[in-house]
Amino acid sequence: ALILKEIGAPKGSSKTPDEVVGDLSMEQIVKIAKLKFKDSLANTLKACVKEVLGTCVSMGVTIEGKDPRVVQEEVDQGVHDELISKYEKELEEELSKSIEEV
Repeated sequence: ALILKEIGAPKGSSKTPDEVVGDLSMEQIVKIAKLKFKDSLANTLKACVKEVLGTCVSMGVTIEGKDPRVVQEEVDQGVHDELISKYEKELEEELSKSIEEV
């Protein structure tokens, strides 16, 4: 639902990979992963980003014009580490604040 909200589409593609219903920036992907992290089985934000990219494959959503599978490979190669690290720090701060409140 977060992906659809970001692209402004009512539903994903029923004809993937032939039909593209929207395009997201890598920053939008990382923001979505950050929001989903608490409910995800992923141990790291990077792993959660890869989960979100996998969902994009199923929905017919590209990332900056690229197939999400290509972007997953870029994540594995460390191409987006700087961006992911920025949001990882924010996530750690938010998680530590929520622990302090308990």
